[in-house]
Amino acid sequence: MIFELPLKITPEALKQIKMIMAEKSVPQGYGLRVGTNSAASCGTTSFMLGFDKKKVGDDSFQFEGIEVLINKKEMLHLINVTLDYEEGEEVSGFRFDKPTLV
Repeated sequence: MIFELPLKITPEALKQIKMIMAEKSVPQGYGLRVGTNSAASCGTTSFMLGFDKKKVGDDSFQFEGIEVLINKKEMLHLINVTLDYEEGEEVSGFRFDKPTLV
């Protein structure tokens, strides 16, 4: 059983998440869902991010005032992943970084 958040959320990502939650008036009882997309192919992992209510099979983590929801079946795919936010001249958005095994 994992007792701490398996992924790292950078301060930049946390700031954007809180801003989006405020701007979109995310309802009470909703948390930040972080997961993987089972439709990914070629052995790659595709990540997803959104707001949702806790469901059966989820683990819930408190991080800096935000409830983070992760399905137990996807937990191993998120260990050592970093959720970051980049703001550039042409593109801005969230990015998942996962170390590769050599």
